[in-house]
Amino acid sequence: MMVTSWNTEKPAGARDRIVRLLMKQQNTVGSLATKLGVTENAVRAQIALLQREGIVEIQGEVKGTRRPAAVYGLRPGADINFSKAYPVILSHLIHVLAKKLDNTEFRTVMRELGQRLASSASRLSGDPRERVKAALNFLKILGSGAEMTKTDGKIIISSYGCPIAEAVTADVRSCIAMESLLKELTGLPVAEHCNHGEHPSCRFEIKIPSKK
Repeated sequence: MMVTSWNTEKPAGARDRIVRLLMKQQNTVGSLATKLGVTENAVRAQIALLQREGIVEIQGEVKGTRRPAAVYGLRPGADINFSKAYPVILSHLIHVLAKKLDNTEFRTVMRELGQRLASSASRLSGDPRERVKAALNFLKILGSGAEMTKTDGKIIISSYGCPIAEAVTADVRSCIAMESLLKELTGLPVAEHCNHGEHPSCRFEIKIPSKK
């Protein structure tokens, strides 16, 4: 059982760098690209993601050579979450729970955690495949890079990483929370088959009921 260290330092990605710049002042795509040393298309792609997450919005425009350029800023009340405390505290919390609770109690807590997390999402509707797609979108909002594939009457949700890697590193049973989340969101049977190695990655199999 491992616990996340305070000493882990990861370089800021393009998304975080854009947000940090917008925390200081509003910027156009062009000015952000210049400050970051990347192409405008690369900035536009990140801005589009940040808009979908409700973090960034258009807050004005400035005259351009051809047409006005949108000025972007952080949406009031947006949750930026740059604190390094979150993953470390989560890792140690899971470690403490694993020591204090027996196996049944720990699994019950993880299932309830997944259910409570699911309650923060909009109620999903539609046929089973549509609900799975909506659940996948919710995972992406949480920071997962999960993708969906179909095989033998099942839908596989998998990724090369894990949105709760720190918790899984502390105790692999933490994956139960994500399994419970998907069950709650889709209303379908979900089986967890994640990789619990040095670099945890997600894999959940969702059984699609046969059409009558």
